[in-house]
Parts: sequence; C-alpha cells; structure tokens
Amino acid sequence: MLQNIEMAKKLDNDLLDIPEFLKNQINDNEKQTKQIPLPEIKEEPKFKPVSEPEPEPKKQKPKVDIQERMQRQTQDYIIDIRDINYATFDNELHELSIQTIYDYCKDCDIPGAYCSRLIDDIEDFNKEYKQILHIRLIPKKERTEDEKEIEEGYDSYSNKEMKQMIDIQDKAVAQIQRWAKLKQSQRKARKPRAISVERMIKKLQYKDEDERYKLTSIDPILIPKCKMLWLFNIKTRKLSQYNAMGPNGIIIKGTTLKDYDDRSSVSKTVRKPETILPKLLTTDGKIAMRNIWESIKTTETKSNGRINLDTILLKVLK
Repeated sequence: MLQNIEMAKKLDNDLLDIPEFLKNQINDNEKQTKQIPLPEIKEEPKFKPVSEPEPEPKKQKPKVDIQERMQRQTQDYIIDIRDINYATFDNELHELSIQTIYDYCKDCDIPGAYCSRLIDDIEDFNKEYKQILHIRLIPKKERTEDEKEIEEGYDSYSNKEMKQMIDIQDKAVAQIQRWAKLKQSQRKARKPRAISVERMIKKLQYKDEDERYKLTSIDPILIPKCKMLWLFNIKTRKLSQYNAMGPNGIIIKGTTLKDYDDRSSVSKTVRKPETILPKLLTTDGKIAMRNIWESIKTTETKSNGRINLDTILLKVLK
C-alpha cells in the first residue's frame, strides 16, 4: 500500500508544468461562460383559452330607390293610358274602350304625385301632333330634311285624324287634372303643432308695476288658454276685458291676443281708476264684475287685442 502511494507521488512529480499563458486563457473562458445569461424558457399554459366566435355581420336590407320605383309605376300607367286613347281613336277598337281615363285613374287609385308625370307624357305627344300639322302647312319644297323625316312617320294619318287625336289627348289631360284635384282634396290637413306657453309669451311686452295706481301685473304665463282677461292701460286709462271665443281659450302671438270674441271683448275709459280697479281686483264673480263694468259710464269701444309697455295685466279667469 505504501509503495503504491509513493509511486503515485513520483508520477505526479514527473508531469510537466502548465504554461502561464494557458492558465490565463482557461480562466478567461470560465469567466465568459459565467457572464452569458441562459435564455428564459417560457412555460406554455396547459390549457389554451377558447376564442369566442366572431359575430356574423348583419344583413343589410337593399335600399329602395323611391324615384326609380315611381318611374317604373308611372311607365305602367302611361302604357295603359296610351292604349285607352288609341282604342278611343281607332274605330275598330272603339268598342273595347269601356272606360274613360278618369275611371281608369279611379280604378287604379293613382296617387296625386303621379298625375303631373302622366300629363307631361300626353302633352309631349300633343306637341308632336301639332308639329306635324304645322309642317304640313309648309310647301314640300321648302321643308327641311328633319321636317320631311318627321312628317313621313305620320304619313298614314290625315289632318282630320291628327286633330281628332289631339282632341282625345286634351280630354285625357282634363280628366287626369280632375282626378288630381280630387286626390288633393282627400289629403288630410296637418294638425298645427302645439306651441308651449313659454314660447307664446316670450315676446310679450307689458308693464310690470305702476306706482301711481299701485298696480302689479300678474304672471303672463297665466294668460294662454284663459277664459277671460282684464287689462288696464295706465297712459290712456283704458280698461279692457277679453272673452275667449272657444273652449281653447285666449292665446298670445307676439304682443297681440288671439282667439278672443270680437263682440264681447270691449274697452272703456276709467275716470277714477283708484276707485274702480281695487273693486275689480277683489272680485271673482262674473255678475259682480259685470256690475262694476256697467258702473263705468264712459263710451264702450271694441278692444284691439294689443298689449304694450303701458299695459298692466290685471287678472285672468280660467
């Protein structure tokens, strides 16, 4: 055993020493391997999230071209009206013309918006017929090439027949116009849009308060739809009463009263306002107010419905 150990030491001593530059190179390589970071390994999730299906795009309805639809429908009406006119003109087909243009419009219930287009088509035909009659008055030698071509298209029709066709077309126009007026009269009248009370009194000009007669105006928002209104003009000393014409009451437009009864809405000049007006303000009964009114002995005049900066809004009755 001891011999083996001694032999190993001898072998170690016999080994060559490692040069210094190799030792340095080995140390440098070890440092570089330590500095290089290892790539991170990302762990993939065990279960992949299920993606929601994308919603299907909504099917858009095809856009309807109103003008195109009207054009197609008008063309159908035009063809039928031409057939009726030709059947009326042709002696052989006259018996087949069992209805007038007006009856046709009534049966089809043609809207009024189509009538003007139908009339335009008929009048275009009439212009062409009248143009042919005018060309035939011109001597053949003096006609232009265009006039000759136009006239040749109607060579089989006599002047009498052309005039007869013009007369039929004129009657057709008159019947369509009569139908258009009927449709217009059947149109429902639009109901007027209700105006708010705030908007109604927006431009109203009146006197808020008067120190001489110790009067204060009521809130003008109480006037619209009232049954009776009393006003006093401090400048002219005119006391006016307005009575509503109908159940909707009195309304205001700008600085003028509307929808009041012209016959019962009157004014009087008050000689002693400080005596009459306090009685009127403390009375709500119609009979009592009528007695106060009759006690004023000045001339009665019709009220004009106007309110200005000299007008006190005395009282209303709803």
